Amino acid sequence: MKTRFLLIAWLLLTSLATGQEVSVDDLARFVSGRPLSIASPLNQLLGRPAVRQHYNETEKLSTDWQERRLKAVKQWAVREIQPKLTRPKCVKYMFGGPDFVHVATVFSGVPEYIQAGLEPLGTIPNFFAMDEPTLDSYLRHLNYTLRSISRRNFFITKEMREDFGKQGVDGVFPVLLYFTSLTGHEVLDANYVTLQDDGSVLQSDAGNATGIWLRIREINPTFGDPAAQNLYYFKTDLSDSGFKNGSPFHRFLASKPDSVGYLKAASFLMHMEGFSNIRNFLVGDCSHILQDASGMPADFFSLYYDVDYYGKYVGPIDMFSEYDQPFLHQVYGSGVAKPLPFGTGYRMKDEHSVQMFGTRK
Repeated sequence: MKTRFLLIAWLLLTSLATGQEVSVDDLARFVSGRPLSIASPLNQLLGRPAVRQHYNETEKLSTDWQERRLKAVKQWAVREIQPKLTRPKCVKYMFGGPDFVHVATVFSGVPEYIQAGLEPLGTIPNFFAMDEPTLDSYLRHLNYTLRSISRRNFFITKEMREDFGKQGVDGVFPVLLYFTSLTGHEVLDANYVTLQDDGSVLQSDAGNATGIWLRIREINPTFGDPAAQNLYYFKTDLSDSGFKNGSPFHRFLASKPDSVGYLKAASFLMHMEGFSNIRNFLVGDCSHILQDASGMPADFFSLYYDVDYYGKYVGPIDMFSEYDQPFLHQVYGSGVAKPLPFGTGYRMKDEHSVQMFGTRK
């Protein structure tokens, strides 16, 4: 991979009034409703009614999200997770889609994040070319899409696929920009990428891309140093038919060994034989894994990891009732679990959430 990617030409929007380029960091600030750099041409749009409404809504959404959930997640991670880790080089968040918020909150300041899902990559529109109704519709729909994860703390892939394409929001690119800015990151660079057969990463045009790469820097990390970081999102099939030994994404992940795994709202896919390859890979690859009950089966997990348990296990929601885990009923019934001060996963009641943090034996 080249040491520095240039943001593709259509992403660097140009103001017709000033002829100035718009930085990708200002694009991230704009979609997340945050202050722009003084010289940014996007400042011209701040007086438009749609943009003023967008900034008001995102400020409220961000503040509410931080106060209601993310602050508790970060405090818990600082107390319970980070002391058990030397600074990890990479966090692999499979089945997480574009949810950078939670992985960055738990694992702050990590040099590299790799996320994978089935959501399309998408594009960034030319905001200058939008009339008022189109701009208003785009920004409202973007906030609607993002509001769902702030309330539920996870994306529903089917809903995301149905939402994308409406009102111009056609994929995860603006979502990733939104989330990097929301979590206090500066976006230094960005591009579409694709994986070669050997697992190496190359920049790509939008039509042939399989992933998005962002070069970011956390402004005030609680874990690690404020150095430049890589964030990858790949649209990829993690079933055994797509993720197999020798496949490009398998080779890409394998080139970054001894990482930390993160699994949240993973639809119990790794309880199925059709997802055994990614399950076995993570167990062989990750020095630590943080997961909820929808990750890999807890009895399997405990064979390879010394596990700390948090929260309260009451079984899965009705949609996943077949994946009830007697092993977890036994563990949580023994009284070994520590409190969990926030909700996560599929359960609507925060007090019924579960976290398991494993250190490889």
